[in-house]
Amino acid sequence: MQKFLNKYSSYIHGVIHGFDRIILKGYIGDFYYKNGFYYFLSQETVKLKDFKSYALKITDQLKSHVEKTVSETGAYTEYLNSPKASKEDIAKRVAKAEGITEGLICVLSAVEPCNGLSVGYNKATGLLERKTGFRKCLHYYFYYMDRDFGLMYVRFQTWFPFGIQIYINGREYLKKQLDKADIKYRSCNNSIGWVEDIEKAQAISDKFQEKKWHKVFDQFAERVNGFLPRIKEIFSGKAYKWYIEQCEYATDIMFKDRQGLRTLYPYFVEYASLCQVGENIFTFFGRKVHWNCQGEAVSDRKHFAGQGFRVKFTLDKNSVKVYDKSNNLRIETTINNASAFKVYNPNNKKKWGIMGKAISNLYRYGEVSKSCNMRYIDSLSNVDSNENIDREIEKLCNSKEVKLSSRCEKPRRFSGFNLLSDFTTKIFNAVLSGEYTIRGFRNKDLREKLLKLGLFSEQDILNVKRLSGKITRLLAKLRAHKIITKLNKTCRYRVSKSGEKILSRILMFKKFEMKTC
Repeated sequence: MQKFLNKYSSYIHGVIHGFDRIILKGYIGDFYYKNGFYYFLSQETVKLKDFKSYALKITDQLKSHVEKTVSETGAYTEYLNSPKASKEDIAKRVAKAEGITEGLICVLSAVEPCNGLSVGYNKATGLLERKTGFRKCLHYYFYYMDRDFGLMYVRFQTWFPFGIQIYINGREYLKKQLDKADIKYRSCNNSIGWVEDIEKAQAISDKFQEKKWHKVFDQFAERVNGFLPRIKEIFSGKAYKWYIEQCEYATDIMFKDRQGLRTLYPYFVEYASLCQVGENIFTFFGRKVHWNCQGEAVSDRKHFAGQGFRVKFTLDKNSVKVYDKSNNLRIETTINNASAFKVYNPNNKKKWGIMGKAISNLYRYGEVSKSCNMRYIDSLSNVDSNENIDREIEKLCNSKEVKLSSRCEKPRRFSGFNLLSDFTTKIFNAVLSGEYTIRGFRNKDLREKLLKLGLFSEQDILNVKRLSGKITRLLAKLRAHKIITKLNKTCRYRVSKSGEKILSRILMFKKFEMKTC
């Protein structure tokens, strides 16, 4: 990332990393483990055939508890018939109208789908048993203006097993903490465009993942679930277990003004949507392309009316996206599928195991997401909006005489490139592949990649020695034009810094022309 910051230092005020939108879910595990459900009903002296009437009675008790909370707090309440109604807009409108700066704002209710427990007949055994399935039931949305999280909500399901969903925003948390620390800042929605002390702001943001948030979420659960004391009594004090359903981690590059970002952003969008495809997407997520890889890598660009372009890269249900927000260039990683990443476990023989969704892994979510953001920012450092690079591109069309090593007696003559031919652009695309960024590539690696692109005839494919010679001469030509450099004491090559800029510009132009024709 430092390479990107150094390159555009005249435009940039600073950078802030931190969590953005987080959705957590809580469930009472004892309802699912072994015979916990049957044990609970036995303690309540409820027969399986009477479960439905019992569940309806508990639902009525929960409704009464919510009505009591509303009457005591005087909070605004509304039942929503349509899923199109924006609950957040209603909460913001109420908070603004009533001047609420802390506490419960409103309680909204709606009938929505849920994963519920029921009792059904098993034809194979001829017995009643617990069943899990989708159904509809009443849900309550408790919107709070919290002193730590800012605007947040708690979604409560009134049917067994009484699932809870909590929404918080790491950027709102950061703004609340900056206010407490009396650090001046400017913000637009949930992004911070300028801050007086960047180092202190980053230190505050980093502390978010160190807090023991499960204790805070337990308190919210006790507020909304009036039946929770009885559940804890039966299950020996055990209640909700919290896990991360979805997590967004954003890196905001704060530009000094909106005009500076508007000047550079079109180049970032074109480069992202036209040049960053295939293996590059795997590289952003720290993955290697394997022959047995089952994941699907997708990139797409979308224009939002009045807001601009957003480019998004998706792999295994996780995504990295880039968009502009006020004077911020935001790179944001969203993790939906935690199993695609690993976490260190000293008790495991293999040490590194699959990352779970437990809230205890929040720190690892931050590490992984930040690494994805920084890899993507590093890739953007290849973009160059300077028109002087066109002169370097012109030189590639001309022949060149050069000594590739000190052992050469006299300079060798190398021909120029036909920059707009499919053969040449596929070669450039191959050497610029993201999988070669760290270790570089060998003659064999480039040969296999070009074979996949179908650049050679059947005679070349059958004669491996002849094909290897062609690749050797091609590598020498790329070295002569300073597109690639050879790594010391190895047989590996890597694209040079100037080569990255030149090839990126050529490929961007070529692909843009192909797209618009």
